[in-house]
Amino acid sequence: MDEENQQQNALDVTVEFPHFVRPEVVPDNQQSADKVIDDADYEKTYIPKQTVFVRDARPLQGPSLTEANASKFFQEKSFCLFPQKTNVKKWNEDYIKGMMFGSDISRVYAPEIEAIIRNNLLSDYHIAGIDFPPAVLRRGPGSKNNFYGTGVHQDFGLTLVDYKKNLDAYDPTGGNSISMEYKFKEEGVCGIMIINFWRPIGGYTTENPLLSNPLAVCDPSGVDTSDTLHTALDAKKFGGVKDKLTDQMGLKYSPKQEWFYYSKMTDDEVLAFKQFEFWHTDIDVKRENFPVRGCFHTAFQDPNTPENSPPRKSTEFRVTVFVGKKKTSEEISKGEKWIPPAPLWPKTSSEWGTFCLDFASIGMIFATVFAECPAIPGALGFVFSFCIIGLILGSIKFTFSLKREGRKELHPCAKVFTDILGVAQLCTGIWGMVLSFPNLSYLANPSPDTCEIGPMVSIFIPALIIAVVIAGIVVMGIYYTVVPKKSENA
Repeated sequence: MDEENQQQNALDVTVEFPHFVRPEVVPDNQQSADKVIDDADYEKTYIPKQTVFVRDARPLQGPSLTEANASKFFQEKSFCLFPQKTNVKKWNEDYIKGMMFGSDISRVYAPEIEAIIRNNLLSDYHIAGIDFPPAVLRRGPGSKNNFYGTGVHQDFGLTLVDYKKNLDAYDPTGGNSISMEYKFKEEGVCGIMIINFWRPIGGYTTENPLLSNPLAVCDPSGVDTSDTLHTALDAKKFGGVKDKLTDQMGLKYSPKQEWFYYSKMTDDEVLAFKQFEFWHTDIDVKRENFPVRGCFHTAFQDPNTPENSPPRKSTEFRVTVFVGKKKTSEEISKGEKWIPPAPLWPKTSSEWGTFCLDFASIGMIFATVFAECPAIPGALGFVFSFCIIGLILGSIKFTFSLKREGRKELHPCAKVFTDILGVAQLCTGIWGMVLSFPNLSYLANPSPDTCEIGPMVSIFIPALIIAVVIAGIVVMGIYYTVVPKKSENA
């Protein structure tokens, strides 16, 4: 009876999808990911329109939307609708800005999504690591992509080679694919998965839900590899590298394929679906035998959409997950939850105290500027350099709370910048050692003719701190070099 009620409430639709591959097309060197299918070949390759029955997955997932039935549905279908109210205020779509300065995407959205992955979608697995982009892909009015992905496609191909080609198409350095392969080969990593978190952001509510251009996804278990075709995009046209092609996939229509969508989505719901999945056990599997695991998808025109409905505003957040071993039944039964890191604000008393100590170094500048030190000509330059580097370093650590656990991974660019500043401060400290240590006698006998106590202390204290740091580094280096050898000989 419940199933009958659910089906009565379903908003199933019969629609026309563009961009299905013609059944007579046979993949060859002329129609592979090595060539963009241009206008001349388009009609030979694709069917303009194909009638498809699309089921409303909302009632199929459960009588009401819960985290439990979302996780179960994801395991069965490779997609689900997850209830999740976000605290994101600004949906940054500038990847460079997000990488350099951070944004709500890395500070707020990434931890929210990580909790969904670890505690729900992949809770039965150990997670070796997750790579989050610093921005989202927005679509609709007011975004950089005021168009929708209308056309059946799959973005990342089948194999690790396909995925690597897609990474290289948007990265002129090749660093992303090198990093991906390195992480994939790390101990404890069994597989890699890309999950797309697709969310409406147009102020949609239960009373005013999303109606225009919803997203349809195909259950990959009903897709035969023989019905797929490699297709390519000119990466340069989509912000990628010149003369590089992507490696995507087109699909031939089959009646056994099952298409779904979620009717009347709101801003407090996110559609999660797999776009790529590859395991170490897949390395020797031939392409023709490789299963389709990523969801083909497309935006479509819902015939039930009222006229003059506002255009869809949405985001895509494509997350790379490095999956470890499956948890034991004992580990699963414990039900331990991953807790997201605390927000950047408010700051702790310890962070405020450290921040105030960093800014207290300004006193060194005043002590040097308003005193005489003719015997050490570089005194003022050193104090200014050391203090300014320290202030910038302290400000970045304070802003991004880098001393908190997990924050360095959330803000990698801030961490790299502070590492560089740390080296610069170390070098500046060595400069201070050169200036102060030969002139320590001025501390006992300060004078305007040589060097007054203010500048001398301002040089000596930082130099002493750096000297202690260097000594500690040397001692640790000797210890870790000598001790293992002793134990081996023993």
